[in-house]
Amino acid sequence: MRKKITLAVLFTAFAFSVAFPQSGTRSIDYSARSFGRGGTAIGFFDGPALIMSNPAGLSFLKNTAINGNAIVMLPGMHFKNYKKDEAGKVTNEVYNDKDGESNVFVLPSVSYVQKIKESKFTFGAGVFTTGGMGADYTLNHQLFSEPQTYHSRFATIESCISGSYLITPEFSVGITGEFLYSTLEITMPFSLPPALLQGRINTPTFGNISYAEYFSRPRPYGLGYSELTAAAEMKNLSSYTFGGKIGLAYKFSDRFSIGASYTLSMPLDFKDGDAKMDMRTQFSQASGIAAQNLVQVYGISIDSAYKLVTALYEANGIVLSEDFVTNYKVDNRFDNPQSAGFGLMYSPVTGVRFGFDFEWLNWSKAFDNMKLTLTEGSNSNINKMIASGESDANPIVIEFPLNWKDAVILKFGGEYDLSSVFTLRGGYSYSTNPIPNTTIIPTIPAILEHRFMAGCSYDVVKQLTLNAAVEYGLENSVTGSNPHLVATEYINSETSMYNILGHISLQYNF
Repeated sequence: MRKKITLAVLFTAFAFSVAFPQSGTRSIDYSARSFGRGGTAIGFFDGPALIMSNPAGLSFLKNTAINGNAIVMLPGMHFKNYKKDEAGKVTNEVYNDKDGESNVFVLPSVSYVQKIKESKFTFGAGVFTTGGMGADYTLNHQLFSEPQTYHSRFATIESCISGSYLITPEFSVGITGEFLYSTLEITMPFSLPPALLQGRINTPTFGNISYAEYFSRPRPYGLGYSELTAAAEMKNLSSYTFGGKIGLAYKFSDRFSIGASYTLSMPLDFKDGDAKMDMRTQFSQASGIAAQNLVQVYGISIDSAYKLVTALYEANGIVLSEDFVTNYKVDNRFDNPQSAGFGLMYSPVTGVRFGFDFEWLNWSKAFDNMKLTLTEGSNSNINKMIASGESDANPIVIEFPLNWKDAVILKFGGEYDLSSVFTLRGGYSYSTNPIPNTTIIPTIPAILEHRFMAGCSYDVVKQLTLNAAVEYGLENSVTGSNPHLVATEYINSETSMYNILGHISLQYNF
């Protein structure tokens, strides 16, 4: 028993140390064995990873077992967008047409199930890297003279304790308690509506108005902006929360079994992160537009116009020497989705098993928007323009649109016992893409739909089984809408992704 506990503790420590900086799209299951047959797991009662897919199925495991699993993910991404003309309208001229950086993500998990002799109870525990998302690009942006970093990482790790109870020899119920730890970081040009600028400015033409009015009114008397863009970085965000799932399992015989599971939604409250917004380029451009307006309206020289613009800012308390770079403390809020599913296993003849799973994910409620709350703004110029964000003022609240749609996953697969020690598997899964074209951006590329899998198992010795699988997610592409809810740079853009995954696990039956 001491060796079992030591092995579990060591692998758990490995999972946390490796999984912490990783990310990827949401995993469709958590075992190399089930991945080989298309991810079908809810109605197959054959491994400790049932802790995550259907805890009721633990009752039908024959032995105490421990499973160590790793997913190696090699995503491929591409982004294409188009240049805007001087009026801000998107043209047919390609501006970016680039692959994302090549990343390798490792997502390990460990799970342990204890069978209690002469008892109707079975218990389990595990740590699972349940996924996330991420991307890295270096892209041109028309506001900036230098290429910009587009980077995202969102990772989730779940520690679980499970229990199942055999109500009858055929019927079982189970529950899993979950502790979810999540990390988030984003770096990219961040576009905001001028309406955010609620500070006041006295202008010769309009008198006392908000900066929002000044920036959004048409030229030549206003600046004509529909969006303001900062080079932004958000990091050091982490969240922890609790949740759970419940499962039902009915095993008619070794030839046929069914199961169902439901997972609670879990709030992700990211606290005390650090955010940096660099608006120097945006306000330098704005000053240039203001000066050109004066030249157009009054016929003065451009040098005289710049002096008048500088005087206008300074008269309203804007200190140009302090620049337009600010740091904030940032909180972020969205949810991990609730989900429900059912599955079955059918064996028409000895040694052949087929499976089907259906799963529904409530993304529309969980990923409606990201609610960003910014406080402790360090730059007095930006604080004056926004009229919030300082330590003694109201926070800045920004609802970053996501508008994800609910998704369904259909999984089909089967396995064939080639011999008493070797099993072959194959499968396919289809999942609807939850990301609409109104909010698709290259740093959130979780748009895969079709996946093909193949795998096998080999009993190295009587008690030790090696499971392996490969998975290929076919390339999918989404074209940004016009208008686009995030930023004009994504109008008519094309975000593409494919994914190659390798799965390997070792299961030891005691």
